[in-house]
Amino acid sequence: MFIIIFFFFNEINIIKMFHLFYLTRLKTVFELIKHKLNEYMYYYLVLLLASTIIYNEWLVYSLYASKWPTLYCGNEKFCKTILLVADPQILGEERENVLTRWDSDRYLFNTYGRALQHVKPDNVIFMGDLMDEGSLADQKTFERYLHRFSKIFFLKSIVPLASNNVIFIPGDNDIGGDEEIVIREKVDRFHLYFGSPGVIQNEKIEFIMVNQLIDSMPTNINPTNRTNTIKIMFSHIPLTTKWTKFADKVINEFKSEFVFSAHDHSSYNFISDIKKRKHTYVQMLERNSFDEMSSAQWRFGQQSPNSVSEIIVPTCSYRMGSNNVGYGVLTIDTFRHSVTYTILWLPSRFSCLYVYLYVLILCIILYFLHLITRNSKTIIYRVM
Repeated sequence: MFIIIFFFFNEINIIKMFHLFYLTRLKTVFELIKHKLNEYMYYYLVLLLASTIIYNEWLVYSLYASKWPTLYCGNEKFCKTILLVADPQILGEERENVLTRWDSDRYLFNTYGRALQHVKPDNVIFMGDLMDEGSLADQKTFERYLHRFSKIFFLKSIVPLASNNVIFIPGDNDIGGDEEIVIREKVDRFHLYFGSPGVIQNEKIEFIMVNQLIDSMPTNINPTNRTNTIKIMFSHIPLTTKWTKFADKVINEFKSEFVFSAHDHSSYNFISDIKKRKHTYVQMLERNSFDEMSSAQWRFGQQSPNSVSEIIVPTCSYRMGSNNVGYGVLTIDTFRHSVTYTILWLPSRFSCLYVYLYVLILCIILYFLHLITRNSKTIIYRVM
């Protein structure tokens, strides 16, 4: 009996010894880690900040661009690709500070450059609201905005900025409208600096630029309305969301199958009955997830004689309060008489700014922990 009790207590002592050894060893490892962290803390903080900057300012744009849909049209002889830039609204000097203007400009510069490289368009159409405070700016301020705009979007510095491949449509933030009175001088100033004709005609394709803000439309250069010509109308203000006399007039005059507009900052597809002046189909075109961005394409065939399809292009500026930000791409196949609309969705800049905030808070916490623990007495044991 005595022998059994002896062995029992002896076993308990052995367990305690192993437990003490384990705790000592664990403490030694912990002290070693703490020592190494304190020794290289500044390097870790710099590495963390540098990695965050590289991701937020470069990698995130390339990551999203890698998920953009592949553009396919068939025979290149019958295809035209158009890049649609809606509501960039470069920020003004009156309402925004230097830092926010710089960040917004850089976002547009980074995203537009990648979109241009991905699409390699035949034409680029800027669909209005080019400047956030364009209609409020005096002459000198307007010219400063124009200089910024041309740098962001890789445009020539010679006015007018329009060319055979680049087309501009005025928006309410450029010439007035909505709650602001449209003045003739502002309209003339926009056309002086940006230019752009009312109708552009290529082989079997006709682009018609209309301006609902001043009820302006070009002369119909193709009154016979040939069925083999794809007619596409462009307007800053949507035409079929609220039918007006002007919308009724231009749609019936040009017999356009497709209308592309902007202004609302979100992307929709409205198919409407022209005679009844009401929608027969409404679809919101939004981003579902990051992995599904490569399928953001919609193909439209030849429309029936009494219907028109209007597609609203989302804003490309993260400052417009929309979660779905992107560029539109229009691929026209004259051989099949079809139009494919693609959205190049863009990363959320606000998410990146929040990442900056979280990383900054983390760095501050780590730095203060470093200050607290660096002067504590640290004994480094040899770990066997």
